[in-house]
Amino acid sequence: MRQNRLSSTEFNRTFSIPMRDISDSAEKIVDIWPYLTQVLADEYAEVDTGAWDTEYVYENPQQTHQHVLINAGMENVYLVVVIDIDNRCIFGRHLLNLNQLYNLSH
Repeated sequence: MRQNRLSSTEFNRTFSIPMRDISDSAEKIVDIWPYLTQVLADEYAEVDTGAWDTEYVYENPQQTHQHVLINAGMENVYLVVVIDIDNRCIFGRHLLNLNQLYNLSH
């Protein structure tokens, strides 16, 4: 399974304001867990990821991409799996650290 780590630039191309929170109504387009299981084993083997779980799902206004935010066990830090809606596949993933991005204190 191809594991595509997205750069900030690539990730931002899938993001448009306003992203719509569809956490309560999102339909499963693709099963992300086989992909995530491999990513977690390959890149986070030294971290306890047992409690990591989907916290939010957002969709861009064009309805081309969904961002599935996996709580990474730290406040405001998410492993985001980007879903390509049209092709019904995983586009890639990006570690989103809102603390760094917005200089938040937690």
